Amino acid sequence: MNDTSLLNVRTAKLYVYRLPASISTNSAMMASAVLASRLPSTTHVFSLTLFSIEIYGLFPIFRRQLRARSPWGHLALTVTLVTGAWGGLFVTLTGGGRSTFLAGAIVGVILTVLSMGVCSWWLIGLQKYKNEIYGPWDPARPIIRRHWD
Repeated sequence: MNDTSLLNVRTAKLYVYRLPASISTNSAMMASAVLASRLPSTTHVFSLTLFSIEIYGLFPIFRRQLRARSPWGHLALTVTLVTGAWGGLFVTLTGGGRSTFLAGAIVGVILTVLSMGVCSWWLIGLQKYKNEIYGPWDPARPIIRRHWD
Protein backbone atom coordinates (compact mmCIF):
# COMPACT_ATOMS: atom_id res chain seq x y z
CA MET A 1 0.00 0.00 0.00
CA ASN A 2 1.62 3.26 -1.08
CA ASP A 3 1.43 6.61 0.67
CA THR A 4 -1.25 8.09 -1.59
CA SER A 5 -3.72 5.23 -1.10
CA LEU A 6 -3.05 5.30 2.64
CA LEU A 7 -3.78 9.02 2.64
CA ASN A 8 -7.00 8.44 0.69
CA VAL A 9 -8.11 5.78 3.16
CA ARG A 10 -7.38 8.06 6.09
CA THR A 11 -9.19 11.03 4.59
CA ALA A 12 -12.15 8.87 3.58
CA LYS A 13 -12.59 7.79 7.18
CA LEU A 14 -12.68 11.39 8.36
CA TYR A 15 -15.90 12.08 6.48
CA VAL A 16 -17.84 9.09 7.80
CA TYR A 17 -20.19 10.25 10.54
CA ARG A 18 -21.89 7.69 12.72
CA LEU A 19 -23.92 8.12 15.84
CA PRO A 20 -22.54 6.30 18.86
CA ALA A 21 -24.24 3.05 19.81
CA SER A 22 -24.91 4.37 23.30
CA ILE A 23 -27.30 7.05 22.10
CA SER A 24 -30.35 4.79 22.38
CA THR A 25 -29.29 3.68 25.86
CA ASN A 26 -28.81 7.27 26.93
CA SER A 27 -32.20 8.24 25.50
CA ALA A 28 -33.92 5.36 27.30
CA MET A 29 -32.26 6.19 30.60
CA MET A 30 -33.16 9.86 30.24
CA ALA A 31 -36.79 8.98 29.54
CA SER A 32 -36.77 6.69 32.55
CA ALA A 33 -35.36 9.47 34.75
CA VAL A 34 -38.05 11.86 33.55
CA LEU A 35 -40.74 9.30 34.34
CA ALA A 36 -39.15 8.51 37.69
CA SER A 37 -39.30 12.18 38.67
CA ARG A 38 -43.10 11.92 38.65
CA LEU A 39 -43.26 9.01 41.11
CA PRO A 40 -44.46 9.54 44.69
CA SER A 41 -41.66 8.01 46.78
CA THR A 42 -37.93 7.39 46.66
CA THR A 43 -38.56 3.63 46.75
CA HIS A 44 -40.57 3.87 43.54
CA VAL A 45 -37.88 6.03 41.93
CA PHE A 46 -35.12 3.62 42.97
CA SER A 47 -37.09 0.62 41.67
CA LEU A 48 -37.78 2.21 38.30
CA THR A 49 -34.19 3.40 37.91
CA LEU A 50 -32.79 -0.01 38.82
CA PHE A 51 -35.21 -1.74 36.44
CA SER A 52 -34.23 0.68 33.66
CA ILE A 53 -30.52 0.01 34.18
CA GLU A 54 -31.16 -3.72 34.03
CA ILE A 55 -33.36 -3.57 30.92
CA TYR A 56 -31.59 -0.88 28.87
CA GLY A 57 -28.02 -1.37 30.06
CA LEU A 58 -27.43 -4.98 31.02
CA PHE A 59 -30.06 -6.99 29.13
CA PRO A 60 -28.71 -6.16 25.61
CA ILE A 61 -25.27 -7.37 26.68
CA PHE A 62 -26.80 -10.59 28.01
CA ARG A 63 -28.75 -11.15 24.78
CA ARG A 64 -25.67 -10.57 22.63
CA GLN A 65 -23.66 -13.07 24.67
CA LEU A 66 -26.52 -15.58 24.62
CA ARG A 67 -26.87 -15.29 20.83
CA ALA A 68 -23.12 -15.84 20.40
CA ARG A 69 -23.07 -18.90 22.66
CA SER A 70 -26.45 -20.52 22.04
CA PRO A 71 -28.69 -19.56 19.10
CA TRP A 72 -31.40 -21.91 20.41
CA GLY A 73 -31.25 -20.26 23.82
CA HIS A 74 -31.60 -16.87 22.17
CA LEU A 75 -34.60 -18.10 20.21
CA ALA A 76 -36.19 -19.57 23.34
CA LEU A 77 -35.67 -16.29 25.22
CA THR A 78 -37.23 -14.32 22.36
CA VAL A 79 -40.28 -16.60 22.20
CA THR A 80 -40.66 -16.40 25.98
CA LEU A 81 -40.48 -12.60 25.94
CA VAL A 82 -43.00 -12.28 23.10
CA THR A 83 -45.40 -14.72 24.76
CA GLY A 84 -45.06 -12.99 28.12
CA ALA A 85 -45.60 -9.57 26.56
CA TRP A 86 -48.82 -10.67 24.84
CA GLY A 87 -50.09 -12.36 28.01
CA GLY A 88 -49.24 -9.32 30.11
CA LEU A 89 -50.99 -7.06 27.60
CA PHE A 90 -54.18 -9.11 27.83
CA VAL A 91 -54.06 -9.12 31.64
CA THR A 92 -53.55 -5.36 31.66
CA LEU A 93 -56.38 -4.71 29.21
CA THR A 94 -58.95 -7.03 30.80
CA GLY A 95 -57.89 -7.11 34.44
CA GLY A 96 -58.11 -10.92 34.45
CA GLY A 97 -55.92 -13.58 35.96
CA ARG A 98 -54.05 -16.66 34.83
CA SER A 99 -56.61 -17.78 32.28
CA THR A 100 -56.55 -14.35 30.66
CA PHE A 101 -52.74 -14.47 30.58
CA LEU A 102 -52.85 -17.87 28.89
CA ALA A 103 -55.48 -16.74 26.38
CA GLY A 104 -53.48 -13.60 25.61
CA ALA A 105 -50.30 -15.60 25.15
CA ILE A 106 -52.00 -18.02 22.74
CA VAL A 107 -53.69 -15.26 20.73
CA GLY A 108 -50.45 -13.26 20.73
CA VAL A 109 -48.36 -16.14 19.45
CA ILE A 110 -50.91 -16.81 16.71
CA LEU A 111 -50.94 -13.11 15.70
CA THR A 112 -47.14 -12.95 15.76
CA VAL A 113 -46.78 -16.05 13.60
CA LEU A 114 -49.37 -14.72 11.17
CA SER A 115 -47.90 -11.25 10.90
CA MET A 116 -44.24 -12.26 10.74
CA GLY A 117 -44.41 -15.57 8.95
CA VAL A 118 -47.46 -15.99 6.79
CA CYS A 119 -47.70 -12.37 5.63
CA SER A 120 -43.99 -12.32 4.76
CA TRP A 121 -44.31 -15.46 2.64
CA TRP A 122 -47.41 -14.03 0.99
CA LEU A 123 -45.58 -10.79 0.07
CA ILE A 124 -42.60 -12.74 -1.27
CA GLY A 125 -45.01 -14.76 -3.41
CA LEU A 126 -46.51 -11.55 -4.80
CA GLN A 127 -43.12 -10.40 -6.13
CA LYS A 128 -43.70 -12.22 -9.43
CA TYR A 129 -46.64 -9.89 -10.17
CA LYS A 130 -44.65 -6.72 -9.49
CA ASN A 131 -44.18 -4.36 -12.43
CA GLU A 132 -41.62 -1.63 -12.71
CA ILE A 133 -43.43 1.65 -12.30
CA TYR A 134 -42.16 4.82 -13.92
CA GLY A 135 -43.57 7.77 -12.07
CA PRO A 136 -42.54 11.29 -11.19
CA TRP A 137 -40.59 10.01 -8.17
CA ASP A 138 -38.25 7.80 -10.24
CA PRO A 139 -34.84 9.12 -11.25
CA ALA A 140 -34.75 10.89 -14.58
CA ARG A 141 -33.25 9.07 -17.54
CA PRO A 142 -31.55 11.21 -20.15
CA ILE A 143 -32.77 10.87 -23.70
CA ILE A 144 -29.91 11.20 -26.16
CA ARG A 145 -30.98 12.04 -29.70
CA ARG A 146 -28.68 11.61 -32.64
CA HIS A 147 -30.56 14.03 -34.92
CA TRP A 148 -32.14 17.34 -34.13
CA ASP A 149 -35.88 17.57 -34.77
